[in-house]
Amino acid sequence: MFKSLNYSRARLARLAGVVVAVVSLVTASEMQAAEYTNFVDIKFVDIPAGSFKMGSCKVTTAMQKDNTRRVFLGLAPRTADCEIDNPNANDNETPRHTVNIRAFRMGQTPITLGQFKKYVAAIGVADGSSGWNLVNDEFKKLNAYGDNAPVVQISWLEAKEFTNWLNDSKPADDHHIYRLASESEWEYACRAGGNHTYCGSDNGDAVGWIDRYNNPHQRDVATKAPNAWGLYDMTGNVWEWVEDVYHETYKGAPLDGSAWTSVNLASQKAVPVIASSNQAVPDGPSHVVPARAGKVWKRDTTTDRVLRGGSWRFGPEFARATYRLNAGPGNWYYGNGFRIAATLPK
Repeated sequence: MFKSLNYSRARLARLAGVVVAVVSLVTASEMQAAEYTNFVDIKFVDIPAGSFKMGSCKVTTAMQKDNTRRVFLGLAPRTADCEIDNPNANDNETPRHTVNIRAFRMGQTPITLGQFKKYVAAIGVADGSSGWNLVNDEFKKLNAYGDNAPVVQISWLEAKEFTNWLNDSKPADDHHIYRLASESEWEYACRAGGNHTYCGSDNGDAVGWIDRYNNPHQRDVATKAPNAWGLYDMTGNVWEWVEDVYHETYKGAPLDGSAWTSVNLASQKAVPVIASSNQAVPDGPSHVVPARAGKVWKRDTTTDRVLRGGSWRFGPEFARATYRLNAGPGNWYYGNGFRIAATLPK
């Protein structure tokens, strides 16, 4: 009886060893599947499918005005119809809504200067999409912080050209579709299953380079803590372009994780023509960078796009997970960068 028991224990031990080995193989496989590096050394992280609450819960300015009238009439005031009203949110972060996201891949960091240099060298020209010298003296001055820092002074148009180049240049065995993330994908990846103020923490400094008084320029990527899904610099460092056209609220926004590309002319803001290449650049999150090479450049007033995440140049209130900034697709602000997403191969 005791021999049989001892034999069973030994056998169980061997079986346990096999199980441990199999589990180790599965774990290793899962770890390898969690990240992917493409042909120009852009590392991607697998983002799982799921649902989340996008945006902020807030009694908007319009609701507050309406409530004044309702109270005067003896009617009950309107509420935000969600659990916690966030007074620090902006109206354009509302209404809060549920979005269903398909699995995709997200760049682990913003595109770095080193990665962008490979693109510029490969296309063999210096002209950007808006007709200006892409690697001029100003570009070199603003990107003088090393190849591992995020590239800046990138417009939405240049970011789109970069993704087009990736798709045109990828090897035959690379079946990804490279693109900018949709705004809902960006916020979903930022939150990483949580509900922090910033992308992965309630402490902005823990996960991002923010506030120009402490950080006078962009910093090397992946030097702050990542969020729960292993994404770096979703908070701060540089503003990140997403695919979506800007709308003043989320009313009518897609609920399937796709980009919102329809144009609502009423939501766009016209800006003046800038005719001088040496005009001073005003402070503020929505300013327009002057034209290059003395050309008159007018910001496209019908297709403002969305930037997310804040930057080294702006304070923590701009780096909140739900904060939205809009700018014309040709905006070359020196805090603008971008991050690449990829549709999973079928």
